[in-house]
Amino acid sequence: MKKLLCVAPHLSTGGLPQYLTKKVELIKDEFEIYLVEWSNLTGGVLVVQKNRLQNMIPSERFFVLGEDKTEFLDIVNKIQPDIIHLEEIPEYFMEYGIAEKLYRVDRPYFLVETSHDSSYDTTKKSFFPDKFLFVSEWQTEQYKNINIPQKVIYYPIEYKERPNREEALRSLGLDPNKKHVLHVGLFTPRKNQKEFFEYAKMLPEVQFHSVGNQADNFRDYWEPLMKEKPENVTWWNERSDVDNFYKAMDLFLFTSRGTNTDKETMPLVIRESISWNMNLLIYNLPVYLDYFDQFDNVDYLDFNNKETNVEIIKSVLGLSDFQYSKPLNINPEEEAFIISTYPTTKAVIDTTKECIEAVKATGRKVILTSHIPIPEELDKLADYSINDNHNILTKHTFYTNSWMSNHEMKASINLTGEDNDVYHGPTCYTNYYNGCALAEGLGIKKVYFLNYDYILNDESYVNKISSILNFKDAFFGEDQALEGKQITTWFLGTRPEFFLQKPKIDNAQQYDALMHEWGSESNGLENLMYHGFKNVPNIHWEPQSKFQEECNKTFIHKDYSRVEYFTILPSDIPNHFAPFVQISNSNDSRLLKYTLEKNGNIVNEAEFEITSKFHVYDIVKFSKGDVFNVTWDTYDLATNIQLDSKTVIVDDNYRENQISKNGLFEWYGDRSKFESKPKIKLMHLVTEPDTNEKEIRSIESVKEFCELTGIEYEQRINKIWTELPPVDTCNRPEDVQEIPGYYKLAPGHYGCYLAHTNALLAEDNKDYDYILIFEGDVVVDSPFSELRQSLDRFSRLARENDQDIIGFGNPFKNRNLNGPKIEDIYTNVTPFIPAQSYLINNDKIDYIQDKIRNTPWDAFDMWVCNVANLSVGTAEKIYTKHLPGFSIIEQEFKGMDENSPEIYTTK
Repeated sequence: MKKLLCVAPHLSTGGLPQYLTKKVELIKDEFEIYLVEWSNLTGGVLVVQKNRLQNMIPSERFFVLGEDKTEFLDIVNKIQPDIIHLEEIPEYFMEYGIAEKLYRVDRPYFLVETSHDSSYDTTKKSFFPDKFLFVSEWQTEQYKNINIPQKVIYYPIEYKERPNREEALRSLGLDPNKKHVLHVGLFTPRKNQKEFFEYAKMLPEVQFHSVGNQADNFRDYWEPLMKEKPENVTWWNERSDVDNFYKAMDLFLFTSRGTNTDKETMPLVIRESISWNMNLLIYNLPVYLDYFDQFDNVDYLDFNNKETNVEIIKSVLGLSDFQYSKPLNINPEEEAFIISTYPTTKAVIDTTKECIEAVKATGRKVILTSHIPIPEELDKLADYSINDNHNILTKHTFYTNSWMSNHEMKASINLTGEDNDVYHGPTCYTNYYNGCALAEGLGIKKVYFLNYDYILNDESYVNKISSILNFKDAFFGEDQALEGKQITTWFLGTRPEFFLQKPKIDNAQQYDALMHEWGSESNGLENLMYHGFKNVPNIHWEPQSKFQEECNKTFIHKDYSRVEYFTILPSDIPNHFAPFVQISNSNDSRLLKYTLEKNGNIVNEAEFEITSKFHVYDIVKFSKGDVFNVTWDTYDLATNIQLDSKTVIVDDNYRENQISKNGLFEWYGDRSKFESKPKIKLMHLVTEPDTNEKEIRSIESVKEFCELTGIEYEQRINKIWTELPPVDTCNRPEDVQEIPGYYKLAPGHYGCYLAHTNALLAEDNKDYDYILIFEGDVVVDSPFSELRQSLDRFSRLARENDQDIIGFGNPFKNRNLNGPKIEDIYTNVTPFIPAQSYLINNDKIDYIQDKIRNTPWDAFDMWVCNVANLSVGTAEKIYTKHLPGFSIIEQEFKGMDENSPEIYTTK
């Protein structure tokens, strides 16, 4: 069990000790808890919580410091705690020198701070824990400039069943025929018992009860107050049975107002009274961040009118017919919604009308903004319209890929291809900016940004936001995306002059520059605005879960997302491409016409009615020289007015240079209707197939591979060259000699060169999709099916990446990897050693044959890279290996070469 050392500045009855008491009560079975009371301020009287703590923590673990506070460091060294938890920040109660030692960099314990204060200037903080555990959301705002993990741990609301009122009151000796109002708290100016007493004077027929101690350090406050205490107020002093008061009283009246220098935080007495299902009246202080709006039994006092508060008290107590609802200081006539729309279709126009009408029903004005002409019917319906024809678009910097799949296919879309990454963030930004500029000029005090496809269903949340904007400059809903934190921008609230402090943009470059200026992860509007405002004070940040929950109740989303892609994808089916369309709108109203034209003739036409999320694809076969025109035309489904047209010309140039940049279409369905098996020939280069033991083993392996995989096997018997090779046609005539040597050219090298080149010059090579060359001492050293499937992939990768040869029996290590790795192929590798097994596509045969006829000879592997300058790809895995034994070329035994032992088989 871990050791937890709690440090309390004092244990004199109040909120901090009660919070600590409840914490110890909840976790005492999970930790070995120690407690240090820094200063004993109880005077032996204010000991309710201290007594409870002493009952839970053994005396040998309970320490009360005297005058010498350095004793604390001795306690820490003695206990060796795993965690030290300060119930208040050290700057408030701990001597600097002690704190400096406690917070040393190499501390062996985890250090946690809680604070029960809301007024500290965090820029003055000197000591930093490993984590903050706060008691209210306000503190997360207060400390957000400090980059330390933090979490809010609220004092628990533990709902309890209220007992019989009459019995509960009689147990306290109170008259159940009277109404009883409760206040709990230390007598201080912040708790404001003075105002509580004033209401008692104004309501003599009601009994008022004050539970709380009167400490000597606040005597100047409570002593004159008690001298004029009304007769109907009972002071109960400090009580250990305060629950008996909560469960008996008719109303909890908490008159604390706080000040800028003495703020409330999250009063535990409010939470305790909620636990007892009491009716509550409190002031809705800014530090509460409207937290108590969620409780139906919590109502708010009027900050400015005590007479009104008396009526509210009477109403809650059932003593009058006064009609009361939570006071929200708002004036909808001084507010406006800036609605951003894109009215291209009748469906969008109708949805925008519905959005406008719902907003206007709240009494707020509507400023309609668009970057295309606004139809007359919308212009008349809105109070103001802004049509900015300067439609600023950019490219999204983060979201560059999208994908979708089903049981038959998967489409991976590179958004940069075919301009599918065009992003309307700058357009939205300028829509809202233009709206704010107009609103400020009209004297509108608060504005709400709203996208046209959200229909206001309940204005309660908007009213609440309006009340928050009375003292905040903006109201943002937090959100989290892949690139980082962001603001929900389809709906937010702000004061127009506050938003206009951000720069106006006139072009995409200025918009994108904000990403670097504000330090955002992307130029996405939501992420950009989060970073633009994250350090700006006086903003209300609504937690993501709460914001989403409230918005779900507030709006009906018609979802015209405008996320749609029209592209041409390469296919994993050889010699096929896929025109592909994906539309993500939950609501739509368009007619899509698809036309495919091949070499001047229409070969496919189709029409699709789009009313919701939609995708469609075609799988098109092509041959070299084919020219396709792929056209998508879109029309308004209701009016048949053409909205857009896009045509892509898919010719050899497009297929060679562009289509691979667009993504990939993978087909999981029946491939037989799209592709036939490739025609493949394997040429096996041997010299003595009947007597050479290595070649006999090689023939067995390679023949079996071909028979089981349907590859045509051709055995080519070559002459063992023994004469001096020709000098006049050699690339390195000075290196030609009769016996092998370092970097020399002997008869065996020339014989090997001829074996390879004669095979490559075979006239029927062009009848095959690709050919394979295997040397005579090679065996297949991988599962046949794996190599067979890999060969088709190698063929595809060679075509896509302009590789003349793909080797799959030579290593890539200790080679020059001059090109990128594509899937499992290293491209443009030099040198090509050994050239024992490789693949050449049909479209490279003419090119390589021309090289053979018009270039001097060399050792074949050297000729490939140094003479013919062929582009060689090398597989990451070695699929075929040499048999060790006597080498005709080197005229010596070869096996497990120390440079490349992985190319020899041990079988």
